[in-house]
Parts: sequence; C-alpha cells; structure tokens
Amino acid sequence: MIRDAQEHNETVGPTDSEVARIRSLLPEYFDKNGSFMIDRLQESLRVGEVDLSHEGYEMRFLGKSFAKYLTSTKTNTVVVPDLEHNTEDQNAESENLYIVGDNLDALKHLLGSYSNQVKCIYIDPPYNTGSDGFVYSDSFGFNARQLVDKIGLGEDEAKRVVDLQGKSSHSAWLTFMYPRLELAKQLLADDGVIFISIDDNEQANLRSLCDEIFGEQNFVASFAWRTDGNLDNQATVKINHEYVHMYAKSAQDMYIAGVKDPNLSNESKLFNSEIRNSVVKNGPKNPVSGIVLEPGFPAGFEKGVIPARSDKFPNYDEDLVIAGGKLTNRVTARTGWANGSLLRSFITGGYAPVVDSKGQDTTFELTNTGAIDNVKVRRTNQQHILTVLMNLGTVETAGNALAEMGCPFPYPKPVPLIKYLASFAPNDALILDFFSGSATTAHAVMQLNSEDAGTRRHISVQWPEKVSADSQAAEAGFNTIDQLGRLRIKSAAEKIRVQAKAAIDYGFRLFRLEEPSEKTLDELHSFDPSANDALISGDFVSKFDLNGTPGSEVALSTWLVQDGFGLTPDVQTVQLDQYELRTCGDSGYVIQPGLTSEDLRILVTGLEQNELDLNRLVIFGYSVTFSVMHELKQNLKSLKSGRTVSVIERF
Repeated sequence: MIRDAQEHNETVGPTDSEVARIRSLLPEYFDKNGSFMIDRLQESLRVGEVDLSHEGYEMRFLGKSFAKYLTSTKTNTVVVPDLEHNTEDQNAESENLYIVGDNLDALKHLLGSYSNQVKCIYIDPPYNTGSDGFVYSDSFGFNARQLVDKIGLGEDEAKRVVDLQGKSSHSAWLTFMYPRLELAKQLLADDGVIFISIDDNEQANLRSLCDEIFGEQNFVASFAWRTDGNLDNQATVKINHEYVHMYAKSAQDMYIAGVKDPNLSNESKLFNSEIRNSVVKNGPKNPVSGIVLEPGFPAGFEKGVIPARSDKFPNYDEDLVIAGGKLTNRVTARTGWANGSLLRSFITGGYAPVVDSKGQDTTFELTNTGAIDNVKVRRTNQQHILTVLMNLGTVETAGNALAEMGCPFPYPKPVPLIKYLASFAPNDALILDFFSGSATTAHAVMQLNSEDAGTRRHISVQWPEKVSADSQAAEAGFNTIDQLGRLRIKSAAEKIRVQAKAAIDYGFRLFRLEEPSEKTLDELHSFDPSANDALISGDFVSKFDLNGTPGSEVALSTWLVQDGFGLTPDVQTVQLDQYELRTCGDSGYVIQPGLTSEDLRILVTGLEQNELDLNRLVIFGYSVTFSVMHELKQNLKSLKSGRTVSVIERF
C-alpha cells in the first residue's frame, strides 16, 4: 500500500508514465530488457508511409520535468470511506462519489478502476488572476540537490523549480495543471470529452497545454460564455465573457448527443407553395389533377372564407370555410402539384406530419390567399452548436440561488451552463469534476437525470480548503469548501425530489484521502516480512484507523479501486475457520491478522472443490506470519483441481 508506493517513487523517472503507456499499446517495440526499440518503430512507420517529422512546436515552462515526474509517481494516500454516511439509506446503493482530498491523489486512485470510462469531464480550475488565491501548493518532497539527482535538472533550474512553491506565476500554474490534465486524459473514454473553464489570464497557455496533452487534432471548440456581469463600472473595455475549452480524447470517436442550444429554436420551418408556376402565364408546369381536401384540413389563419374560383390555381369547386384554424367543408382542389403524393398521405394520415425524401417532417396548410403551402420542419441537432454561450445563467444568479439553499459560495458556475455542457454526453455517462467547488456539476447531473430519466453518474473531488474567515460561508458555519459542496448536493437532491418526483440516484458515497503519519511510515519501513513468527503485527492494520474508519476498511477500499473494482463494489464475506475472508469478484483479501493453518485448510479445500471462485489472494504482508505465508504459498502450488491462484503481497 504505502510502502509499495514509496518504493516505486524512489525509482520512477519523469517519462515513466509515457513509456508505460507506449509499452501497453506497442509491446512489440520493447526488448526483453524493457528497452524501447525506436528504430524498429520508425521502420514500421516508414513501411506504412507515415510522414516522420523531426521538427515541431513544443510548449516549455519552468517545472515541466517535475510535472511529468508527478504524473508517473504513485500516491502516498489511502482511501478512507465514511462508513456512517455510506450506510445511510439514500447513499448505500448510490453510484455517485464525493472524494475529499487533493485531486492529483484522487485522479491516481481513480485510474485503477475508471481509466477509459469517463465520458465527460468538466473542471473550473483556479484562473491565476492574482486575486483568486491560487499559489502552487503541491509538495515537491525534494530539495534542489535531490531534483538534480532524481530528474536530471541543472542545479540552477532545480533551485528555481523548488522556488515555484507558493508562487502564482504562469510556470507555477502550468506545473500545477499539467499532471492533472495528463491523468484526466487517461480517465476519459475514447469517445469522451473534457470542458475546462478559464479566463484571459491563462486561456492561451491552457490551449497550448491541452494541445500538447490531448493533441491539436483533438481540439473541438473554444466556447465564449457570456457572463453578463456588472456593466455599470467605468472601465473602458468591460469583459463580460469567459472561455470553455473543449477537447476530445479522440476527435474521430467523439460522441456528442443531440444537445439543444437554448438560443436556437428547436425547429425551423420552410414554407413552399404547392403550385409549380410555369414561366408562361397560362397555368402550372406540372399536369393538373384534383385532390379532395377533407374537413379538418389545417389553415394558417384562424377563420374566414376563400371563394370558389376557376381563374387561378389552385382552383376550388366550393367556397372554403375556415373556422378554428381548420377547413370545415369538403372541397376539391385542382393544380399541378409539386408534392401530390405527400399531400395525399398527409390527408389520409389524419394530418400527422409526413416525411419527405430528405427526411424532413412535412405538413400542409391553407393560406388566406387560397394557396396551399407545404411546411418543411428542420429540427436542430448536434451540428447546430454555437460557440457563443448565452442565456445560461450568471455567477450572480447562481450565487443567489446557493445562498437561498444555505450554501453561500462566491462566483459559482450556474447550473444551466453545466447542464448544457453535460448534455453533450450520453444520458448514462460517468461525469467527473475534480475541481468540484460548490458542486454545481453534481447538481446539474441530478437535474438532467430528473428531466430525461437519465442514469448519469457523477464523481466530485474537492480539496478540504478552508473558507475565508470573513466570508459568508464562514458566517453560515462552514469550515471547508467540501462541507459546503456536500450540503449543496443534499439540498439540491431534496429540492429536485420534491419538484420532479423522479426515480433517480439522489445520494453519493463519501471518501476521504489521508496520508498516514510519519511515525506510521517509519514503522512500515522498519518491518521485516521474513522475520520469525514472534513478529506478529496485528497493530499494523489499526495504524490505518482514520476518521473513525477501521484500518481494515481503509486498506480494502484502497485496494479495491486499485484493482479495478471501483469504489462502489459488491464485497462478500466468506467464513473460514475463525477467519473472515473478504472477497470481490475473483479476488480474496487477507487484511486483518489471525489467519491460521486451519483457516488455510478450509480455504484450500474450498478452492479445490470450486466452492470459492478466486484467482487471486491479496495479502496485507504485515498481518500474516512468515510461516503461515510459506504454508499458503506451498498449498496453492499444488491445488488438486488444477486451479491457479496467485498470491499478491502488499505493504
């Protein structure tokens, strides 16, 4: 667990994450020693007639090597479930998550189970305005000399990188954002998209950074959101917009649902006369024929009489009497019809829309001049997405709404804006916001689900940042932003439940990320798993007792998300002799101390008789004595059923 992560971090380099992704996709270009055979790859590309370029634009900034290094390291935190919250009726079966902790650590944990699964990410990171409180706060964990040895920086550069901490420069902001966006990309599904809110202070740098991480070819749009802020001040140029940059994981695979821009009508109508006039004056171009218009035929005006006529087309054998927007009598109309067959289908179908050869809904109606118009209805779709976002709320209206809910928060994003962006994704999407703030994204997802019976799930991540002492949030009794966000989700859920009465997921599971104390870490490092049986460290599990949660549950949650089971899995308990084995899927987890030879006998028997369908045993190395571990490994080598069960020790 923690010891394993620290040992990994001692040997990791800045490019290890990138190399690991290349190896997973192209293992044939690595030799048996793990060296990358770039010549072989280049030769393959030449054969495939792929242009190889030795020149290209690259974004460089102070701290970039360290940012890459952070992407490759493992987190030293553990996942602590809030058992009291998670067992409440509304939350016990919820698939939504709220994680309190550093979002860099959270992203690393989530990769174990949610890699390539998130359909939509929305984030509202710090804008680095100089007044928004942003300073680079990620812990380096190294001094300048160690950065020279660890990452290969020059001494002067290493010192300048260390000095970034506590700064709000462009380089500090980019160093902060780089690893988070790199990990976010790995969480995105192949057809997923990410939206990032930003203003002028960093929007250009963010575009360049995203071009490098996601690829220029996967840039989709840069939306200008009209914020409609205070226009009464004396500024010569009043900025009343922000940006939302949109990137795809893969533009060619990108999924965009049929979103409806609030500034576009849901449909547009094209009116065309049903008569095809000739270039000469003696009548219509098409052959003349008669069609009977039955009572109920629609008109484009409320009431009136169109006299019978034979002197122009269409001509009628009777007066047409209109009342209530409909024809009241039976009339034969004669002309050279442009869409005669469609008109007949429209009449026989009870005046329901009919579909023309272009797939457009078509209806017909009488005009007050006696013409018959066909009306083509063109519905908006994903191709009618405007890059200027208007009428989607303001931070002022959003702030007022939050204050009314008892959750005062400065400059929150409005729910309509996030609803609109989230509607790009399918209605069963997993949606992530790792700068959750006041939890607008979670609110928007619930609102969307209540409107279209969707099954979207939301994951919110928020650092337990202290609210300002003189803020309205502090006056309302909040200590940290995550407290406010979680209350907002609960309040919004209750409001939506009352108003919409929709059968959706209103709850969320709560987890906190914690780092064990230095004393615990020292004890973990000094433990020798090969020591004699007298060294039975039952206390090692309890060292992870955090926030009222037993250490066994902390270890289990941390490992389940690492092993791909997520944070909402179905965990079972199997009784051996005196020992309770926790299982999930094909994995058994030995975390608590106390496993004995008799427990092993029952375990092995269950595996041999296929009563236990396990392929892995994950063992907390501090909890099992050397002799029992040796006995377990020996027994699993010779299972009579021929089943192979691997043993994974973690420290």
